[in-house]
Amino acid sequence: MGGFLLVSGFDLRSRLPAVAGLIVLTTGAFLIRALGFEYVFVGDEVVFPPADPQYHLRRAFFTMTQFPDVLLFDPYVNFPGGAPVPWPPLFDWLLGAGGWLAGGKTADLEKVAAWASPICAALAIWPLYFAGRLLSSRRVGLVAGLFFAFLPISVVYTRVGNADHHGAVALIGAWLLYCLLALVDPAASRARMIGLAVLLTLLSFMMLLTWHGSLLYLAPAEGLLLMGGLLSGRSRLLAVQASSAFVAGCGVGVWLLLSPVPLGGLYSSIALSRLHVLALVAVFVTAGCLWCLMKVGWANTIPRRIFWALTLVSGLGLTIFLLPGPREGLEFAYQFLTLSDQVGASTGEQTPLFSMGDRLQGPPAWRSWGLFAYALPGIPLTAWFVARRPAAHPGARAAGWLLFAWGGFFCLLAILQRRYGNDAAPAAALLFALLLSALSDRLVPVSVRRPPHRFVPWVALGAPALIVVIGFWPAWRSIYVPRAIASWSAWQHPAQQGGAASQSIAATLHHFAGQVRAWTPETSGYAESGRGPEYGIIAHPNLGHALQYRARRATATDPFWWYIGRENWDRTDAFFQAQTEPEALALARVLKARYLITMPDLAPGSIAARLHARDGQAEGNAPSLHHFRLVGEAPRGGLSIGALFERRSEITIPYKLFEIVPGAVIEVAAPAGTPVSAEAQIEAPEGRRFIYRVFRQAGEDGWARLRVPYPTRSGDGEAQLPGAQAMGGYRIRAGQRNLPPVEVSENAVREGRALQGASVLGPS
Repeated sequence: MGGFLLVSGFDLRSRLPAVAGLIVLTTGAFLIRALGFEYVFVGDEVVFPPADPQYHLRRAFFTMTQFPDVLLFDPYVNFPGGAPVPWPPLFDWLLGAGGWLAGGKTADLEKVAAWASPICAALAIWPLYFAGRLLSSRRVGLVAGLFFAFLPISVVYTRVGNADHHGAVALIGAWLLYCLLALVDPAASRARMIGLAVLLTLLSFMMLLTWHGSLLYLAPAEGLLLMGGLLSGRSRLLAVQASSAFVAGCGVGVWLLLSPVPLGGLYSSIALSRLHVLALVAVFVTAGCLWCLMKVGWANTIPRRIFWALTLVSGLGLTIFLLPGPREGLEFAYQFLTLSDQVGASTGEQTPLFSMGDRLQGPPAWRSWGLFAYALPGIPLTAWFVARRPAAHPGARAAGWLLFAWGGFFCLLAILQRRYGNDAAPAAALLFALLLSALSDRLVPVSVRRPPHRFVPWVALGAPALIVVIGFWPAWRSIYVPRAIASWSAWQHPAQQGGAASQSIAATLHHFAGQVRAWTPETSGYAESGRGPEYGIIAHPNLGHALQYRARRATATDPFWWYIGRENWDRTDAFFQAQTEPEALALARVLKARYLITMPDLAPGSIAARLHARDGQAEGNAPSLHHFRLVGEAPRGGLSIGALFERRSEITIPYKLFEIVPGAVIEVAAPAGTPVSAEAQIEAPEGRRFIYRVFRQAGEDGWARLRVPYPTRSGDGEAQLPGAQAMGGYRIRAGQRNLPPVEVSENAVREGRALQGASVLGPS
């Protein structure tokens, strides 16, 4: 590993080439994440992926329209009832502020949100460069930037249109890693330590206010800083840690005082809560006490410092664990990390990187990490070798030990759950850059290095860069190059943009959700505090956030899963399992739902599955459904969100919207036992037609009552209201006799009116 030191002899000596390289890498990182823009900017609209990005937009929209307010409690989730928003506010507030500054219109917000993640990821190149230079050389920093720029897992999470927090977390995490590496340098001056203390405080506060999983960063960060202070005996490092934790804890505490009770309780681990403040208090007390003990001479040796640290940590940890609130909050975190929360085991992004027993398997590891995936388990050892170099200066050795521990932790998380690959990316980029730089040194004989020949810098930088390109070759071949060709074609010929972009999973849901808003009455309280919606929509949880943002309608469930509200989650699940209409209607009343959205592959035999497959028509022994009126549907050929999990060969209608109505009652007088039917041809707004038919037998009172959910067209053929309509009156048949058709008004369907049909005086 001596090459790590030798590289400084022929590394880039001038800042100008390094700055030029950083600009090139930043641009490359942005452009690689811009590929596929044609699936985001479709026509005049911006299409976002389903799930989390849509809710970030919903919240950012609130800030933009009510600037500078923040949406903390949302009546449009967990409807009826609403719930506190589980995410910290900073990322969404910045998106909303950006939209407000850009013009304050929805289109302005969506453009800002579409490019936020690529910009954050591109800017993360700079702290990686500084960290690489601190560890070894400018070359290592540039190679780390190159690795990060084209790492597939990072590109996926921070691509254009993915308006999620992952890009911001990666940027903050990269700066945090650099800050930690710089703090453990024993040669750092007092002024530098003060500057780093301010930076650490700012980064901790930003991480806490950006991601509810911030403890996954702050716990190892604070632990490693504490360990660094114990082993080095640097009281100044402990003072920096204590002061940073104190200021960040005070800031978060003030924010929590102004916020509603977090989702999951006061000590929740699934939302920013007092649990995070307690963790910072524990850090402040531990580091502060150790600093005091060192000042009075009671902790002037490593064994004594370790003894006092273990005593303090054990006492504080036991106290926190004995408190019921924090213990229950930590239990949620444990269930999430161990996939025992009924959600993680079935979530694609929480699959392991490699095959692990009977756990759900995701795509091949190379799609996330290229060929470097197979070196990921051992790559932290690279930093271990750096830390053990006798010739390295003390700052590099200390930084090597910290990177070894930090990288080992996050690489392990990335192996257990591929979603953490985005969080492991900065550390992994530095580790692979160190390894590749050392390998490239072996390509240049020592006799050539001293004195350095002109080609040495090019070999020193070009060799690891070439290895990075080769290592990501599977991604280039199957992802980047095909996307680049398609995006270049779309850029050159925007008018010829293909149907694939308009029929993608995201575009299909985007356009359908927009239609849902047009087909349904507006609701209150979307962009104002203190009011709530008048009704909700029952839909599959994966559709929830898209409906909350694009359709601006409330749902009982969404990708927050059951954490947001167990009762409404269970009721919605029971609705989609319901096999009888009365059971489904009873659940809909409890959920205050006026509409239902169906999609393929729902529970076989359920009311929802029957509605999607046959629009509620009679099927076998199952009678027609009387209270569900088809309002509209997505065009045939689009892809439902279920296509993410199961590839379908047949062309289907991806989504249908039904209104839950009382239904008009057509009353026909007929002798008891006479079979009576009413049927009409129904036309959906998209032009599809089907026959709706209902049967009844006349009762002992001499009446047959047939409930129908569709209004008819008026005599001149004009539709009453948007939605599926009966083409002409209902044709009535009693026994063998055809009776005059019956017209049904919109109000009769909505109010459950009884309408008199013709009578049958005797059996025919």
